[in-house]
Formats: sequence, C-alpha cells, structure tokens
Amino acid sequence: MKARDFIIAGILLLLPCSLRAQDGTQDEVAGKDPLYLQLYLGINKSANENLPWTEFSTYPWSGGMFMGIGQEFTPLWGWRAVVRANYNRSRNVPLCENGEPWGWGSLSVFGDMTFDITDAIRGKNRKPSALFDLKAFAGVGLAYTGGFDHVPLSYTHPYLRESLVIPGMRLGVTANFRVAEQWRVGMELSHSWFEDHFNGVAYGLPLDGRTNIKVGVTYLLAKKKKKEPVEIVRSNKLKDCPALPMLIPAPEPVKVRQLTGRAFLDFPVNETVIYPSYRKNPDELARIDATVEAAVFDTTVSVKSLMLHGYASPESPYDNNTRLAEGRVESLKNYLMGKYAFSPELFDIRATPEDWGNLRGFLENTEGRRVKGDFWYDSQHYVETPSVPDAVLRHREELLEVIDREMDPDEKEEQLKKVGGGEPYRWLYRYVYPGLRHTDYLISYEVRAYEAKDGRRLIYSHPEALSLNEMYQVALSYREGSEEWFDAFIIAARQYPQDETANLNAACACVRTKRLTEAKKYLKNAGDTPQANYLADVILAMEGQVNWRLEGGRVKIAP
Repeated sequence: MKARDFIIAGILLLLPCSLRAQDGTQDEVAGKDPLYLQLYLGINKSANENLPWTEFSTYPWSGGMFMGIGQEFTPLWGWRAVVRANYNRSRNVPLCENGEPWGWGSLSVFGDMTFDITDAIRGKNRKPSALFDLKAFAGVGLAYTGGFDHVPLSYTHPYLRESLVIPGMRLGVTANFRVAEQWRVGMELSHSWFEDHFNGVAYGLPLDGRTNIKVGVTYLLAKKKKKEPVEIVRSNKLKDCPALPMLIPAPEPVKVRQLTGRAFLDFPVNETVIYPSYRKNPDELARIDATVEAAVFDTTVSVKSLMLHGYASPESPYDNNTRLAEGRVESLKNYLMGKYAFSPELFDIRATPEDWGNLRGFLENTEGRRVKGDFWYDSQHYVETPSVPDAVLRHREELLEVIDREMDPDEKEEQLKKVGGGEPYRWLYRYVYPGLRHTDYLISYEVRAYEAKDGRRLIYSHPEALSLNEMYQVALSYREGSEEWFDAFIIAARQYPQDETANLNAACACVRTKRLTEAKKYLKNAGDTPQANYLADVILAMEGQVNWRLEGGRVKIAP
C-alpha cells in the first residue's frame, strides 16, 4: 500500500474524532436518524497501487451504483449495510507488459459504522437545523471480482486471473441535504481496498485501491424525530399551580340551534312522489331522519322552522323542471309532516327549477370534484364523481361562458349541448347532473336550559345543546383537576372553537393538569386579554423559561 492511502485513511479516521473532541460527551447531543434507504449512482477511479498519486487525473473513469440501508442507534453512531455494483477500469504501470487501460466488474457487500459529524460539531450549542448532514463511515466486506481473466497483464510475473470472492475495506464521507420531510439528496466520497492479487503484479502487491464519487437520494422510513430544544433548567421553576384566571361564560337566554343537510332522493322520470324503497331512497330517508332526530333528541325541544329548498337539473323544458322542483320538495315536506307531525306553518318551502349555480361551481373547481361548498355526495356510501376528462377541461371556459349568458334556459341548454361536439355535455349529464337534483334542508330548533346533572350526560352525547355557561357549570360539578372536570372544558372549546372564553378556560384546565403544550395551543385562540397574558406568564414560569416571583399568590415575571 502506498503512503497516499495511509494518509487518506488517517484523515478520514481522525476527522470525526477530532471534531468530537471539541464538543464534550456524546450524551449532550440529541436526535437520532431513523431507518433509511439509499440509492446512489456515480463514477469510480481505479489504479494499480504502484501508480503515483500525482497521476490521479490520468486514471481511467468508470461507473457504478450502490443501495444501502442504515440507522443511527445513538445521536452520533450508526450502522449501514451496502450492496455495491461497479465496473472498474485501470491503467497498469510500464513495468507490466500491458500498459493500456482495461476493465473488470465487481459486486460487493459492506457493513459500515457511521459517525454523524454535524451532530458532533453542534453539540449542546447546536442550532436546531437539519438542512445539512455530514457523516463519516468505515466498513469491511466482501467482493466478487471477475471479468479480467482475458486481459494479459504480464507475461513474466505470475498473477491471479480467477473470478473469486475477496475481502475488502473502505473509508469515506457522505454529505446530505434535506429537500423534503423524508427525502435527502447527497454525495458520497469513498476509498476502498481489495485483496485482488492481480493489480500490482510487477511487485507482487495483493491490494487494489479504488476511489468512488457517487450522488443519490436517501429516504427516511419514519419521520425524522425533531431535535427538541435544550430545556432551560432553573432552580426557580414553578412547581405548584397558582390560582388560574378562568372566566364565567355569559348565559345564553335563548338557545337556538340549527342543523343542515342535503338529500339526494331518487324519483322515477317526471314523477314527484317519494317511493321509500326506490333505488337509494332508503339510505337518503334514513339520513334525513337521523338529522331530524338529532334535533328533537329531547321531548322538550321546540322546532321553530324547517327550510326546504328543492333543485332540479337543467335538462328538459324549464316549465317541467319547475313542476318537478316544486313537487318534489312538497313531497319531502309531506313526508316530514306525516312522520313527525310537524305543523305546515313551520315550513319555508323554496324551489330552484334548474341548478345552474351548482353546475357552474362544479366546473370552476373541477379538481375537488364536488358541488355546492365542500361536498358533492355527502354520504361515504356513494361513489365520488370520477376525474374530469380532458374533453371537459379543454372546453371549460366555453362551457362557463354559455352558463353565464342571459338567455332563455331551454335555449341555453341547447347551446351547452353543442360545446365540443356534445362530448362535454354527455359526461356532465351522466356524472354531474344527478347531483344537481337535490333538496337542501335547514332545521332551526330551541332547546331548554339544563341543570348540571342533565348536562353531565348531554356534554358527551349532545354537546351542541348546552351553552358555554352550562358546560362551565358541568365542570364545576366535578372535583377540580379530575378527568371529567378537564373533559368539560375541552369539549366546550371544541364545540365553540372561536370563543375566546372557551379557549381561555380550556388552556387553564390544561395548565392545571400539567398539559402545557396543549395549553399553549388553546391560548392562541384566547385573545389578547389580561387573563390570557397572565396565563402565558404562568406557563413560562412553570417551564422555567423566565425568572419569576409570587406576589399575593400571583406570578410576576422578574426583569
């Protein structure tokens, strides 16, 4: 082995050790890479070990690839298994009779030990960044080398010409850059030695050295664990929870609630009568019943109004669509009156003969493949509208322009049929028009006031029926700090996510039960109030992030 190889090996071995020595113990570094896969492609340079280092630029180029799997078992140290396939080319020294470049193939398996240089450099003072990662590695393995038996290297010196498995070792570094949460791109530089017994025949040396430069990708099989910031440990960390700034929510004198839905009832052609067993009507009527029964869960619930809005799709004459839209919504009204004994005066009946608005909305947002807001069919049992074909996408602007024309609806439909030779219309008629034949409904109802004993049950089954004040009273009916006490405040914040008082009280409940991370989440929606600002100071003191003192039982942040 030439002196240059000892130099390379020494540098690669000493580099991580010297860097680590600057930073203290390994226990000061947090964060380990999960299991990862690698695929790299690149170039090789191989040479007879008797060629001088100064002639490196004249070594022949060749190529190869490797696949690897690895993991860190401590923040600094890890393992890696690699399978490499290379085609190598070399140039012999003049002392060999054949001085021309020649090639051979090799398939090798290596087991590497890796050392995370970037984590070693950062140490306990590192910045929380994972954009760049540099690892050193050293490994041993076996290689199958063959394909050189036809090359005459020497006529006067004996050398091995058989294909066989040979031992080897290697050293190198790998640099990676993060391009996505679980993807890295990188470059690897390595130098390998193999006991091949054919290079260096003029001097009988058994070693062959190969330098590899490869680029590729690394995929993390699990999300990389974020390196937690170093906790600031202070002797004055607040351990006992002080009095918390909870607020009593204002009472709700009249509790009016609303439930909405959409029905896709099936009717035979040109009919307006609801047949309960026809096609998907059993499922649709069951959904309507579930909505109504969710509103009238209590015998004391008072239904104030039922708004029904029927729609028909744009095909067929406008007058007939008017009859269908009005007749079908009237049928749904009669169904609800017959089943739930609702008074006719409660109903607000509306009809739109042709639902051009939802048809336009579908074409404007074809990627979502939905209609009217954020849903098309609002039952998981129905197949979503398939992907919009190119025939529709190519003519989308022309379709929208026809829909926006101020003209007779029947004439508009005829114009729509002509766009793109009729192919877009035929697809819309098959897949979109059925969703335009629907009835939207809105039920407004009033619920009574509930005492805490009833609220304990309803807060889990019908939280929408309780006011914030009633949920607060439910919480007070339990022991402070208990799971039921905590649940009441969290459910209140979920039911009223925009209410500042509900979020403040939920944050206080989290602080009381030492859930500080959750507390900060709710505190973000608690507004800029004295109570919210004080609770933020309490959290900082409990985390030990600031200097503090107690004055009259309240936390004061010290300058």
